[in-house]
Amino acid sequence: MAQSTIDWFAEPNMVSGWIYDDGNRIEIEIEKNGHIIGFGENNLARNDLESAGLGACAFTIETTEPFSYYDVLSGNIKVFYKKDSEKTEIEIRSDVIKSIKFKVFSHLLKDFQQMDAHELEMYIFNEKKSIDDNIYYAELASISSLNNNKIPLPQHDDIQKNISPFYIKVGTVSPDLQCEVGTNGHLFLTRGSNNVLSIYDHEYASKEVEESAEKWINLFKERRDFCSGIGARFIEVVIPDKLSVMREQYDGMGSSPSPLLQMLEYKINQNNLTDHYVSGLQAIEKIGFSNAFRKIDTHFQPMGGHALFKDICTKISPSYNVPAQFNIDYITTGDIGKRFFGQDLYEKCSRAPHPIFHAGREVLEQIWPQPGRFTGGRVVFKNDKAPFAEKVVGFGNSFMNDYESQASLGYWLSTFFREFHLVTQPDINKDYVKNVNPDIVIGQTVERFLGFVPNS
Repeated sequence: MAQSTIDWFAEPNMVSGWIYDDGNRIEIEIEKNGHIIGFGENNLARNDLESAGLGACAFTIETTEPFSYYDVLSGNIKVFYKKDSEKTEIEIRSDVIKSIKFKVFSHLLKDFQQMDAHELEMYIFNEKKSIDDNIYYAELASISSLNNNKIPLPQHDDIQKNISPFYIKVGTVSPDLQCEVGTNGHLFLTRGSNNVLSIYDHEYASKEVEESAEKWINLFKERRDFCSGIGARFIEVVIPDKLSVMREQYDGMGSSPSPLLQMLEYKINQNNLTDHYVSGLQAIEKIGFSNAFRKIDTHFQPMGGHALFKDICTKISPSYNVPAQFNIDYITTGDIGKRFFGQDLYEKCSRAPHPIFHAGREVLEQIWPQPGRFTGGRVVFKNDKAPFAEKVVGFGNSFMNDYESQASLGYWLSTFFREFHLVTQPDINKDYVKNVNPDIVIGQTVERFLGFVPNS
């Protein structure tokens, strides 16, 4: 049975989502008041879907007639997919409906930006007398958000005067229902298109977990044997999700890897694959999970990226030393913060001084992903001053591809190795690897994507 979902509607004529049916192309129809206003197929690539191993199965369709968010809320707009001559309606998830309601609300709020201060004060005063407190404070927060967008971005100099810590109730859910507030200022992605909480759906010894782990083991062996056949070393890296290693700060439950990650690491030991595996879980546990992960982001702090890179280097050669002292504070946004207030939140992080040989790093080639795609991009680096002589090819996702940030593996690999090829995709392109003829091939994924095994 096909898996399908609608991710968003955008006035006046765009609908987007995805349908996965074992790689098959599926026809899609959009109806308004019972007549067809749009056709399409599930043939578009998207970063999150490709990283999850689903391939190009997204769709974004431009309708021939305009529609409004009110049409969606009233049920006038329906989306169907056709398979084997059978037409099936794609149910619009409640979180998508709530998101549309929020967009409608946001449009209405823009009117308040035109009010002068006295008029706005009188409106708020009158509202307080006639509505529930929770709604009243939600309105205040939304109006404040619109006005605060006029504030200039904080500067890195004199950090304490440019950002301010604040407290919010634990368990608060973002308006798009995808994220929640944990303790100690940590924000967590809990749902989203990858449905992070679903990594706990199966028991440790369940049939589904066993089968998925075995598929990954077979893939690791295939990758190892392929690399060995061309004279290269293969290393697989699996990074745990922030939610699994810091779950006690999300909902008070004991933190533990998902059943699939636990089973996978058990089977890696059983199959004597440890020489080709770097456990992100073990790497960042050495420095403490709260030191490894950002507070308002799902990704690492610089210290976390460096800790994982150290273990990769140790796997390549025990003599490789990659010291770093994280003593330069800076301000940065995150990939979750904006979901709560419609504007960026900030946090203070610390990075290390660039190694002196970082100045020798240069980009030899940069291929951007095709329009509408987030995977398939490539950047090739050369650094004649780098301390490690190997040529490395890395296939990974967002934990690797930000080569400007020390939180990313891409920064460290492109700085410390003489040549590094960064390819953003879950599959290992064997033709590309053969052509480059590297010393080391790295495959990198993250815990929430383990349910989808790449093809190669």
